[in-house]
Amino acid sequence: MKRQYERTSRRLDSGQVDTALRTAIAAHAQAHQLGDVLADAVAGCETRSVRLSRPGLLARLTGSGDPDTEHRSVALYTPGYLIIAITGANRGTHVRSARLDGVSVGTSALAAQLGHVDGGDNGVSVTGLWSGETRDAATSFFLGLGADADGTAFLTDLRAAITAAKTR
Repeated sequence: MKRQYERTSRRLDSGQVDTALRTAIAAHAQAHQLGDVLADAVAGCETRSVRLSRPGLLARLTGSGDPDTEHRSVALYTPGYLIIAITGANRGTHVRSARLDGVSVGTSALAAQLGHVDGGDNGVSVTGLWSGETRDAATSFFLGLGADADGTAFLTDLRAAITAAKTR
């Protein structure tokens, strides 16, 4: 399967997150009683994703395709939480979070079936109990990251932080 997005990532600290996303993240943290996640952030990464082709016919007919030709995502982690914010012109801004000791990262079975392991879109499937979920089961979310040095380094650090959180 051909790659659907061109992704570039850059490492950042929470002070470098733009004002609109900072506001959305702070509101999410307050609503879910996560504390001051912006002040507590250990590391972060911003990824710009540019769609390489339009969604297929079925996705266009059902409205299930990506509504944006470009979107940005910011992933931050604290010693206790992973926070992901995504924003695009049509999709708006969405923030989600999960306890760091309750998430796992890896390639999903579906991603492997669709050929997203080698040569597919860069990123990782993050599975956990996400804030705002109405069910008590873990669900997966695809976090797009660039294949560049910053995206790879962030993923390496995130894996280490998850391991550290689970062994405390």
